[in-house]
Amino acid sequence: MTKCFVPMILFLLLLVGGSRGEAQEASKFLIDEQTSIQILHEMDSLYMVGDYSKAIENTLILIAYYKNNGDVRGQIVCNNKMGDFLRASGSPTGSLDFLYEAMKLNAQIHDSLLLAQTFNFLAATYFEKDYPKYFDSAEMYASISMDIARRFREEKLEYSDLNILGKVEEGKGNLDGALVFMTQALEIVKRVSPVDETLVLCNIAGTYFLKGNMLKAKELSKKAYDQAKRDNINTYLRLTTALLERIYLYEGNFLEAHRFLGELSLYTRNFLDEKTEERVGAMEAQIRQAEAQAEIRQELYMRKIWTVSLLVLIGLAFLFIIVFARQKLYLRKANRQLIARNEDLRRQQEETRNLTQELQTTNATLKNFISIMAHDLKNPFNTIIGFSDLLNTEYDTLTPEERKLAIENTHKSAQSAFSLLEQLLSWARLQTGSFQLEQNTINLSQLIEEVINHLQTSAFLKKQTLTKQIPEDIQIRADYNMMLAVFRNLISNAIKFTPNGGSIEVSAYESDNTVQIDVKDSGIGIPENGIDKLFSIDKPFKTAGTNGEKGTGIGLLLCKEYLDKNQGTIAVESVSEKGTTFIITLPLAMS
Repeated sequence: MTKCFVPMILFLLLLVGGSRGEAQEASKFLIDEQTSIQILHEMDSLYMVGDYSKAIENTLILIAYYKNNGDVRGQIVCNNKMGDFLRASGSPTGSLDFLYEAMKLNAQIHDSLLLAQTFNFLAATYFEKDYPKYFDSAEMYASISMDIARRFREEKLEYSDLNILGKVEEGKGNLDGALVFMTQALEIVKRVSPVDETLVLCNIAGTYFLKGNMLKAKELSKKAYDQAKRDNINTYLRLTTALLERIYLYEGNFLEAHRFLGELSLYTRNFLDEKTEERVGAMEAQIRQAEAQAEIRQELYMRKIWTVSLLVLIGLAFLFIIVFARQKLYLRKANRQLIARNEDLRRQQEETRNLTQELQTTNATLKNFISIMAHDLKNPFNTIIGFSDLLNTEYDTLTPEERKLAIENTHKSAQSAFSLLEQLLSWARLQTGSFQLEQNTINLSQLIEEVINHLQTSAFLKKQTLTKQIPEDIQIRADYNMMLAVFRNLISNAIKFTPNGGSIEVSAYESDNTVQIDVKDSGIGIPENGIDKLFSIDKPFKTAGTNGEKGTGIGLLLCKEYLDKNQGTIAVESVSEKGTTFIITLPLAMS
């Protein structure tokens, strides 16, 4: 029944019309700070006793209050709670709307813990949509939320994520895996939130029920039921009585099953507020009064049937005409309103599709980012661990040459890991907006000279010629450290993919208000099917250098990101086995 009330409450709060109704609704939002704090403290209590209607109404009031006061953090907290209330009341689609809004607001303040809370509620909502195709999304959001919670030592959030991951595994049919997650959640919840132990116990009992272990399922269900009664939490009483009813029904103990079904009905009825029960009572009284009047009218009718039949027929006909006319007017008005609502829904669906597409793209990027970290960081660290273990255990038996070789390989692997980690952190700072852009006037020739001096040794070891043809007076407007990273990456790649004895040339010339810089090499070139993958993290392209040098696959992505931040561009022209030219444009500094 609560599921029916939630859309009705939202509709009345947001769409109620008429000047008097609008004034009444507006007055509800004119609250002070003390009242807002009181409402915020009451929301969780309303949720625990199952009064979702009042909790949702209060949350909408707080959202309007925080929005009027420009409090972004308050809006995020309330959107998160609204999403969770709607999920609990059986409206997952409405829940997703508020949680997506919380994610958009978080982009303004970058609060990791609030984002982890949003991901936790998203995971729960996707799981409760109850379709296997949503399980992967639920698992992904719960895993990310748990990682953040552990980093900040937020154990309340951690146990909730573990509980969700357990339910996902249960939904996938991995009951043993589900028990592992839920058992971990139980150990934490006993310590940090004893009142929620009931929920985890109930979930574990449900998993044992599915495994067919009725003895364990019954034992844990009764324990959860006793705790819910002790704490007088209506929401948990509904969950435990529903599970015990299923267990006893399965065992064939119909007497106990009927007892718990009765309790479940009682706790479900408690969701109705007092006004609703008063309306039901008043309606029952009206029905009884109408029945008594009907008996009297029936008796009078039987006495005077021949004399009043014609009057009754005329009255019924007249009443039918009035009702029909009113119904026709009502249907016309409802049809106009329905057309307007359908248009609003169409726009909302379009916005939701766009947001979902953006989120899917972000998820794909995040997965590839994690894949790069897991794969490319693993190799150098395996080498470091292997050689350091060898030196630790076999040092006395190794020859000086073998020790030197082990130390050199450990050093190279550490440098490789540090380089990749530095690039990954730089890319991550760009994505989160924490990278500070400091644009200044830069002498291009001096900048390139500094990069060449840094890389001249690498070119010398491969007997390559590394030259520049850049006028001394060209000045650009950009971030100095970003430009160092861009040209260090491009020239380092040119050295890496150019055979021994080859050449690399950096040249530049002005055009209108921009300067074009070409980094040209006589290297092995890039396959045609690899060019489109050079600047994208979701389609990585990596290949070894001419001397077996390994790349990270993220350097060119950083180059493009840095150039975008400085109003620059990058393009590539390449012929296999003949060489590659990277073409960069940057704005000239205004004199």
